[in-house]
Amino acid sequence: MKQDRFFDGLSKRFRDRIYSGDPRGQIRLSIVQDDILSQLSATTYPTAMQVLDAGGGLGQMSLWLAELGHQVVLAEPSLDMLEEARECIAASGQAERILLQKASIQDLVTQQPLPQFDGIVLHAVLEWLAEPYETLQQLISLLKPHGWLSLMFFNQYSTEMRHLLSGNFRPILEDTIASDGQRGLAPISPCIPSEVLSWLPDLKLELLTWSGVRCFYDYAYPKVRQAMPIEDLLLLERRYSQREPWRSLARYQHVFCKKMP
Repeated sequence: MKQDRFFDGLSKRFRDRIYSGDPRGQIRLSIVQDDILSQLSATTYPTAMQVLDAGGGLGQMSLWLAELGHQVVLAEPSLDMLEEARECIAASGQAERILLQKASIQDLVTQQPLPQFDGIVLHAVLEWLAEPYETLQQLISLLKPHGWLSLMFFNQYSTEMRHLLSGNFRPILEDTIASDGQRGLAPISPCIPSEVLSWLPDLKLELLTWSGVRCFYDYAYPKVRQAMPIEDLLLLERRYSQREPWRSLARYQHVFCKKMP
């Protein structure tokens, strides 16, 4: 039986491979933070909100939200990820704005059954859930009416494209794109963008914006990636992030939604 994948013992690998100056992490944060800021500034959301960062990992988004003046609950089921996040938060001076909680989404729903959050961040978590739709449905029960959801998820189409470009046809022919959770960091529930978008009406979520994250960077040859100027890279990734077909082929998909009453 498939189970949610947690990341005990992998905090340093995540930090070193994604967020230690790596362009992948810079693109990821740049796109989603730009989306969030543009949507919050275009609406009447309060300047200080209660935000849940579910599966918040090393706390990059929690720190950013706290620096904007929001109160954040960083919930993370992996203890070593949470401890590393604690160190970063303490060093940043934002500890008073961020409450750390060792909890899965299911734990959160059990502990806090009534909606209380103005916004919820769920980034790179959906693809690690055994039941993505059902778990997302549970999480949204914690969101106030008219509250916002920032959802970023791993795109199955990107993995298929990478297999095709490398000539690794067997996973596609055998329909084994999803991992069993035992090998590396391959997602157990990679998502198809159109499928996730089709969930939104049933979840009473209104789509406000949709962007691709890393539309072309991951497809470039390694030596070419190393030579890409970061300023131009971020500018062009943003330019293509909401254009088809590049958006639907991006490594991650980011949707920003509002919960309908």
